[in-house]
Amino acid sequence: MTELTLRDIFKILLRRIWLIVLLPFVAVVAATLLVYYVIVPVYTATATMYVLNKQSAESVINYNDLQSSALLTADYRELVLSKRVLSKVAKEYGLDPTAMRQNFGIEVTSANNTRVIEISVTSSDPVLAANLANSIGKEFSSIVIEIMDANNVSFVDVAEPPMEPSAPRKLMIITVAGLAALMLAMGLAILLETLNTTIRTVEDVEKELGLSVLARVPRFEVK
Repeated sequence: MTELTLRDIFKILLRRIWLIVLLPFVAVVAATLLVYYVIVPVYTATATMYVLNKQSAESVINYNDLQSSALLTADYRELVLSKRVLSKVAKEYGLDPTAMRQNFGIEVTSANNTRVIEISVTSSDPVLAANLANSIGKEFSSIVIEIMDANNVSFVDVAEPPMEPSAPRKLMIITVAGLAALMLAMGLAILLETLNTTIRTVEDVEKELGLSVLARVPRFEVK
């Protein structure tokens, strides 16, 4: 197979410009319809909580309190996602407790070496997402008091209904669809050209057959 130069590729792309324009256009239109009219947007609400394990009875927080709080953060993350917490909240809202975590994308995160826990809930209803995040935080706090006999978890920021959806990321999806279709169209144009062995121009004769063209028959249109 003859190697293609950049000039050859450019000519191929110009020759099949209709394909390079049409395919990305169709992809962008399809992606736009998909993200705006088919995919249901979801919203993520986050409640932020602060963990402090105060061991001494004094009002002053010492270094040991801070160290033990950081170590207990991992334990608290597991308590938030425990069946006891989620089942209580699910019962309050009439939800299925076994599928609640998966259906609402409940996640608990904490930055390294910090005592701040973020409880995130995702739902197609922004108000429900915020209410669930706050309810999980409240239930978690009560269980910590009961199990650990300590009131060491408090809200930093309560979850509020988000104004903008967290997914789908419409602009990103449309852009990726357009770029992917453009690359596909360019590759398809080059593939179709390399598979086409038809000799169309003088340059094709000289390149493929190694012969010089002595004459050319013009095309006449019969009226």
